[in-house]
Parts: sequence; C-alpha cells; structure tokens
Amino acid sequence: MTVARVRCGTLCGILLLLPPAAAADESAMGAAIIRAQGWTGSLLEPSPATPGQGVLALEPYIEDKLSAGSFDALGTLHSLPIVNDRYTQYTSAQYGLTDNLAVQALPAFSATPDGHLGLGDLPTRLKYRWFGRGEVGFWHPALTTSLGITFPTGAYQRLASSAEGFGTGAWFGTFQVQMQNFFTIDDHPNRARIWTTIAQPLDAVAVQGISSYGTPASFSGTALPGATAEFGAADEFAIDDHWVLALDLAQDFARAAHVHGLGAPSFQSGSDFVVAPGLEYNFAVWIGVIAGVVITPKAHNAGDTVIPQMAVNMFF
Repeated sequence: MTVARVRCGTLCGILLLLPPAAAADESAMGAAIIRAQGWTGSLLEPSPATPGQGVLALEPYIEDKLSAGSFDALGTLHSLPIVNDRYTQYTSAQYGLTDNLAVQALPAFSATPDGHLGLGDLPTRLKYRWFGRGEVGFWHPALTTSLGITFPTGAYQRLASSAEGFGTGAWFGTFQVQMQNFFTIDDHPNRARIWTTIAQPLDAVAVQGISSYGTPASFSGTALPGATAEFGAADEFAIDDHWVLALDLAQDFARAAHVHGLGAPSFQSGSDFVVAPGLEYNFAVWIGVIAGVVITPKAHNAGDTVIPQMAVNMFF
C-alpha cells in the first residue's frame, strides 16, 4: 500500500509539473494523426451524418448469405422464412444537405443460386448530428439520430416460388441513435461507435398465394411483419495509415410475424448475438475497402448464418 501511494504521488506530481503547452501539443498531435487516417467503416455499424454540406458518401456492398435464416442484408434479425442462399448487392448513398443534416437511401438487389432475381425493400433515412462535428478525443463524441421509412419495393406475394420473395410488402418506420468518438492508443487511431436501431411495421399487408411469409399457392389472408431492434458496438483499430482492423458486436431482437388466413404458418420471436470481424485497406482518406464476415454463432428460431461481405467506401 505504501509503495503504491508513493508511486501515485510521484506520478501525480510529474503530471502537475507538465506545462500546459506540452499537453496541448500532445493533444494536437493525436488529433492530427486521427484526421490523417482513412476509415472505411465496420460491416454492421450505421454511419453518422456526412461530415459536411454537399458531401456525397457512397458505399456499395456485396454479400453472400450461406445458410437459411432470417437476417436481412444489413444484419438485422427478421422472423421471416428465407429458404435459399442469397447474393445481395446494396449501396448506402448519403448526401449532406447541411453540415449536420443528411439524407440516406439503401437500394438493394438480390439473387438466388437457382436464378431468381429481384429488388429488395428500400430503406431511407433522414439523419441529424446534434453535436460533435469534426471533434476528436475520447471525451468529445458525436451524436447522430435518424428517422426513416422503408418503402415496400420488393416482391412478396403471388410468387412462382417463395425464393422470389425479396420484400415484406409492408411499410416500416425506423428510429436510430448512433454515437462515435475518435481517440488514440499508443499513437494508433481508433474509431468507436455504439448504436441502437428500432424498426416497426406501420400496418398489416394483404397476402395472396405463395409469398415471403411461407404461404401456399391457395392462401388468401394478411400478414404483419415483426418489429425488430438491434443494439451494437464497434471499434476500428488502425495498424498503420492504410490497414485497419474492424469488429462489430451486436444483439438482434425480432418479434414474431403474424400471418392470418387458412393454412397460415406460425413464427416465433427471436434474439441472436452477431459477430462481424473485418479488415480494411484505405487507399486514401476518401476511399477504402473492407472485407469480412457476419456470423450468428447461436441463432434462436433460425439457422446459423454466415455472411461474407465486401464493401468500398467513397467520399466526394
């Protein structure tokens, strides 16, 4: 105990004797290192509002879903049947309307190994950054919230096969909160983010015949998709100016979809833990590529899912 007190007292004394200018220089050095670093973003984390007015951020993704399950292209759990492996290409397109207000759309196109092709539903979001634009340092986070609507653009009923079901038919409202901060560890820049996303269907939809909900050809009824929520944390650790290690940890929740009509299938609510490691290479501050895999090691009410992904992130 005595030794610990002496060491603490000595360290505190040294820190108190440091001139304010030295601390300021160290802080400025860390900020310069962070601002010179390129970031592509981890696989699951939502992005904040664009860094400024007139900035266009494009991030095309491609992924391969390798098992049956009920997670969508963004890693969010849904209690809907998916009967085949699926290839999906989607793009996050975000534009800064002001320095803190941005609009985002995420169009998606999917295909199955047996040749079924189609558009998915279209999420759109309006994002606002409340504070933290351009600030760095562990104690200077940035907070962005978003409100969104998902347009039911994907086919979901009167299908020749349930494999053609790329949408839900329902309008969804979404709310999202995201916080990020930058800091350094031994002169290695880090970008950490935490987020929460909630999606709620706005109404039930009519369902006829074979559908995304697993109904038979003779079916006539209604369906209400389940609400979903996701809580997650991510960190990106820069090895050098180009290479960055990324990791997402998320918990997904989904309420059961309710289908009404003769021969309607039943669904169960689920909760699953998701892990998504990735590796980034940033050619410059404004362009980089990431590759990794999204894994649900212990799925509940759905098959285990492995989703290799690759994306390119660009700012203009």
